[in-house]
Parts: sequence; structure tokens; C-alpha cells
Amino acid sequence: MVNELTLLVSRALLFTSFAIVLVLLVRRPLRHWLGAATAYQSWLIVPCATTAALLPSGAAPVIRMVPVLQPIRVLAEHTTPVTAAPADALLVLWACGMVLMAAQFIAAHYKFLRQAGHLTACQDWYVSAGDVGPASVGLFRPRIFVPSDFTRRCSALEQVLIVAHERAHIDRRDAIGNLLCAMFQCVFWFNPLCHFGARRFRQDQEIACDALVMASHPHQRRAYAHALLKFHTGASAVYAGINCHWQTNHPTKERIMSLHLSAPGIARRLAGRCIVVVLAAGAMAATLGARAEQVATASTYSVALTFDAGAEHAEPRVLAKAGEAFAVASGDWRIELTVRPAQSANQVWLAGKLIKNDKVVGAPTILARLGDKATVKAGDGDQALALSMVVSKQP
Repeated sequence: MVNELTLLVSRALLFTSFAIVLVLLVRRPLRHWLGAATAYQSWLIVPCATTAALLPSGAAPVIRMVPVLQPIRVLAEHTTPVTAAPADALLVLWACGMVLMAAQFIAAHYKFLRQAGHLTACQDWYVSAGDVGPASVGLFRPRIFVPSDFTRRCSALEQVLIVAHERAHIDRRDAIGNLLCAMFQCVFWFNPLCHFGARRFRQDQEIACDALVMASHPHQRRAYAHALLKFHTGASAVYAGINCHWQTNHPTKERIMSLHLSAPGIARRLAGRCIVVVLAAGAMAATLGARAEQVATASTYSVALTFDAGAEHAEPRVLAKAGEAFAVASGDWRIELTVRPAQSANQVWLAGKLIKNDKVVGAPTILARLGDKATVKAGDGDQALALSMVVSKQP
């Protein structure tokens, strides 16, 4: 179980990292050629690649049916020592880091709310007692927060533009995208590329909102730039993971320069969406193809199994690729096995499941030496079942 989860996280990390690199390479050209919205939408490539990496490979095929008596109860017993401590330690470390990262996001959110203080409803926004905002806050009932000096610091036109920007975040449900981004950061907390990509994702999100507001107010670029500069030189923003902030550490110069990009027409917007769909589909196809290639080039093992259950005896032999699950079934029982190479060249991991009437009753994991016998016993007395496995590598 531990090794399966470790391999799953490792595979997701690999393909997620490749997807992030791909988006980082195409985001600027997409923004200049096809608009800021297309550059922001290109981040859909990352969850598509991750989903493809996590897709199950399908049920294990039944290689051979053998006659085996049914045991009364199942007891896990390994005759070969299992040394899964390194995998256990890595799993615990990963889980602790994920919890700590999630706690950091939660603590930052509550810190943001505390610093916002008492809220006073005013027109379409809420005035915070502290110097917090402008920002759109909340997943299900989002609200716009503005600082206490909002009306004094900004002109009437600047207020309209800033509120329109935050309203664009709410209409597009950007907070949900920020939540998914935060979840990626929690799961892959040890990957600096994920955190770097998260900052660029938030930057593209802000620039896309800027472009949306400029499409509605095409002659107010100067006033919009002034509003950006006013909050850029003000107090530092309070960070909260999933909220959308006007006053942030996003590069103000790049946001102002992006205001001068011409809005794409219908044809360019349609072409941009088609390109994003093609890139996302290509990322998923490449991920699935790479997984298939890994299976095709994996080592092949010969597994000699011996079943002993009372008077019954059977000795099936199967050929299996590394990481490819196979199964042996008899009556109500089904035994699924996967062989994977261990760190030592002359050892393999045998991960199995004992299934009776579609219910998993045991999941032994054995570190076995090539050519040596590894045994799992089930039941006791005359009804005891003994499953022995001898693995050898095929040339």
C-alpha cells in the first residue's frame, strides 16, 4: 500500500512538473498573440496532465484459474523480511508537509479576516476597519473588501474600475481556481516548480481580469494604471491563499504594459480556445503514452506460484512485466499481484491483495530475493491456504 502510494505521487509529480514547464513556455506568446484570457486558460493543461497520470490502469487480468479450497479466516504471515521503513518514512514526511502547508493557507486566511476587522456595507462593497483590500473574498458568497480610505485614496472613476476588476474575479469564480492551485501546492509542497508556477498562475489571473475590464472601459487605461500605482506604493498586502487581491506582489510593470495589448477579436479568441483544448488533450495523450511506454519497456519476471490448500495442490507460472498487475482466481478467491524492482538488483517487491467475494481481506507486501521463496499463509488447521512465490527475471 505504501509503495503503491509512493509510486502514484512520484508519477503525478513527474507529469505535473512537465505540464507546468510547458505552460511557463507558452503563456507569454499566447498572451501577446491570442489575449490574456487564453494565457490564463492554458493553466488547465496542468490538472489535465495530472489527471492522466493518476488514471487507473484497469483491473488486473485473471491469468489462470486454479482449484483452491476456501480458508476459514485470513492471517497475514511473511516468511521473507519486509523492510519498507524508507517508504514509510517518506510517506509520513510527505503527509506532514501537506498538512503543514494546508495549515499555513488556513492560518493566512484567518489572519486576513482578523486584519480586515469590522466590515461596513457600502454600495457594492464592504469597507474594512483595517487597511485590507481591495479584494474579492469567499467561495460561495463572495464579497468585495476595500480599505477604510478607499473613497479618499481613489477617484470615482478609479473606484469603478477597481470594483469592476474584483467583480470580474467573482463572475469567473477565480477563487475556486485559487483553491485548486492551493491544493496542488499542498500535495506537491516539496516541489519548488509547483510554487513558482502558482505565482505565475495568479499573475496571469490578474492580467486576464485587467484585460476583461479594459474591454468594457477601453478609454480608461490611464486611470486604471494610476489605480494600480496607488496601491503598489501603499502598505504591503495581507496574503491569503484563495482570495483575489488588487493590492498584491504581482509585477505592476507587467500589468501596466499588458494594458496596451489589443483585445483579440472573435476569431482570435476562438483560435485561442482551440489551441488550449489541443494543448490540454495533447498533454493528456502524451502522459498516457509515456505511461504505456514505461509498461512496454519494463522488465519481465517469471512468477512461479504454488497453492496448497488441504489436499489441493496447484503450481501455475506466469510472465508479468514490472508494475503490471495480474491475478489468479479460484472460486470465491482472487489474488492480485504486482512485481516491481527494488533498490537492490537482486530483489523485487511483491505487492498483493487477497480478495474474497469482491472484498479485500488482506494486502501483503513482501520484499523477496530473486530465486528465493516468499510465502503468504491464510487460515489455519486443515483449511489453511499457503501461497508460495518464486520470482526470476527474464532476459
